[in-house]
Amino acid sequence: MTVNELLPLVPAWQLIAFAAVFGALWGSFANVVIVRWPKEQSVLRPASHCVACGTPIRFYDNIPVLSYLILRGRCRSCKARFSPRYMVVELALALLSVGVLRMTLLADPATPLIGVGEYFVWFAFVFGLVTAGLIDLETYLLPDAITLPGIAIGIAANSFLLELGWKESLIAAVGGFAAIRLLFVDGYRLITGKPGMGEGDPKLVAMIGAFLGVRGAMFALFAGALQGFVVGIVMVARRRRAGGAGDPVFEEELEERADAEGGTAQVEPDNRLRKARVPFGPFLALGAIEYFFVGDLLLKAYLGAAEWLLGI
Repeated sequence: MTVNELLPLVPAWQLIAFAAVFGALWGSFANVVIVRWPKEQSVLRPASHCVACGTPIRFYDNIPVLSYLILRGRCRSCKARFSPRYMVVELALALLSVGVLRMTLLADPATPLIGVGEYFVWFAFVFGLVTAGLIDLETYLLPDAITLPGIAIGIAANSFLLELGWKESLIAAVGGFAAIRLLFVDGYRLITGKPGMGEGDPKLVAMIGAFLGVRGAMFALFAGALQGFVVGIVMVARRRRAGGAGDPVFEEELEERADAEGGTAQVEPDNRLRKARVPFGPFLALGAIEYFFVGDLLLKAYLGAAEWLLGI
């Protein structure tokens, strides 16, 4: 059975609606993981509740996106404000789910219904990227509970379902991990005495390579580095403009200043300076998502611009 044969039975708009609801529901679960994993709490028990007053959230107050809008982002019981991130994550995964559906099941009407399996695999990939990236954004940690199973799922999916094939998937995963680990974690520490990337970043690159192959991993790495660099520069510029022109911006600068002043005591960086640090995981995840959806277009545009410049 092909998608063409399915659409008269289940119209495209119903599939899109299903994908949006499905994505939003998993977005709600992603919020639970983002909040509880760093605290080493179970993501299953207890049920969702208000952090401020402990009141369990009723099922009709736990509808993704809609409940947040109806309650204006507040707890029904104690009126404590919820972070808008909850709604943003739910909405983002709803939209990404629809995008994945269009890239898989609805991409070619002649596609066999094996495209249903591709949809679920690619959505799991996007879900893992969003969740891991947001955890890293808040904690500077990338959970092995997401990246390591993600590597295995990516290799297995490319062995039996996706077009990449198990060889490139395995090579991209192992090669990506080894290269990033040796160059930017162990190598950087050996040369400078300080860690470069976090130890979770090579595992995230391996997960991306397992799904997207060598080109996808390289694209995510360079696009993530570029976007992270731009964000870091903006953060530094804003810090300087706010009146801290002579102040250190990154935590490493605090340690260097303490050493230069002959201090031996441990320097405790304040929260204002801590926010200047830029985790790399969210930008790796963003680069991988960009490659999945528009990577070919971006690569063609880049190659076209390079040819034009070389032609000049």
